[in-house]
Amino acid sequence: MPENDLHRSLEIHKGLVEVSALINGITNREALLREVLDVARRVIGAEATSIFLWEEESGNLRLEMDARGGGWVERPGIVVPRGAGIAGWVFETGKAQLIPDAYADARFFKEADKVTGFRTRSILCAPLIAGSRTIGVLQVLNPAAKESFDAVELEGLVAHANLAATAIGKLQALERERERERLERDLAVAAEIQRELLARAIPQTLSGVVFAAHNVPAAWVGGDFYGVFPRGDGDVDFVIGDVSGKGMPAALLMAQTLSALPFVFQAAGGPAEALGLLNRTFSEGMVRGMFITVLAGRMRPSRREVMLASAGHPSPVVVDAVGVAREFGIPVGLPVGITPQVDYSHSAVRLDVGGRVVFFTDGLAESRAAAGGCHFQDRMLSEISGPPDTCVGMMRRVVEAEGRHRGGMALRDDLTVLVGAFE
Repeated sequence: MPENDLHRSLEIHKGLVEVSALINGITNREALLREVLDVARRVIGAEATSIFLWEEESGNLRLEMDARGGGWVERPGIVVPRGAGIAGWVFETGKAQLIPDAYADARFFKEADKVTGFRTRSILCAPLIAGSRTIGVLQVLNPAAKESFDAVELEGLVAHANLAATAIGKLQALERERERERLERDLAVAAEIQRELLARAIPQTLSGVVFAAHNVPAAWVGGDFYGVFPRGDGDVDFVIGDVSGKGMPAALLMAQTLSALPFVFQAAGGPAEALGLLNRTFSEGMVRGMFITVLAGRMRPSRREVMLASAGHPSPVVVDAVGVAREFGIPVGLPVGITPQVDYSHSAVRLDVGGRVVFFTDGLAESRAAAGGCHFQDRMLSEISGPPDTCVGMMRRVVEAEGRHRGGMALRDDLTVLVGAFE
């Protein structure tokens, strides 16, 4: 290597010492990118520098930051399609490039110059490789004191890019960890709010009826819900439902539905009318692909009668006074939110003294056995049948039976059980 080139190489590598301090010294994304670009511009002696980072969602490269002549210009709108331009080629191949004349290279992405108004002459471009992943590219444009870059400067940029990639990769990992912690905090708060909503879903003082409920979401939060709403005439309305999907979207729709139900029942003459009103209320604003299965009912203590209407929800199980369980089939309409106009109908069942009715979501019915893969629904009637019990006792019996059936495997779906009876 000629003495002049050796001297320039040493000067470049001295400048790279600055970058090593960035790895542990900066934890702010913007500050880190600015320092990486500033060092590259000063050490290489370039008019402009830029960093493109890979977007996992689109597979494209996005210009994260562009620095020219000491003035910082951020251009988040510039996106290089996958494999396009010098930057795209370097990202795809993992090979650094020295381009003496940009416009003479067929790979050059001229659209960037059109957007920025900058005239590119010569390019150095190196991949940003963090561990085994290529996360982007680092690019310097136009040497300040000559027409094109040379091999010594390319070698320096590659070394600089390696150090910069380590710093950026560590920061991205830190950001992912921060986001994970933030998400877990948000989910914990959402789960507490949901538990509080369901804890208040059954009034402490009811006259003529008794309810017991159990709810376990498959994830942090879920889409199952239930509610009990006393009426002024002595009757009691109630509901159990299941929002399609899991996680936060289902939990938000669950909370919205539970909040609307007292007003829906107040305005409705019975369970079928309540479902129709609920469906018309939610159909217009329902997120595409989401729906709600709902079983609405009215307990009438004066007649010991339970009126029921279903919007796509599993039929309940009725247990007579001696403990024999049977499925009570009812007409099933479309789930809430699929189409605005649906006519629902209701059925009625009489509960003798000591009788119970068990409502549930498909998380119970479709719970799979640890061995064999059969659904809990296949054995539900035999598990629910037994000596007469209180609503709480029957609810516990059902939940414990499902747990034995599942054999310690994780829940596949939210699981909710609601048991009701007349006093």
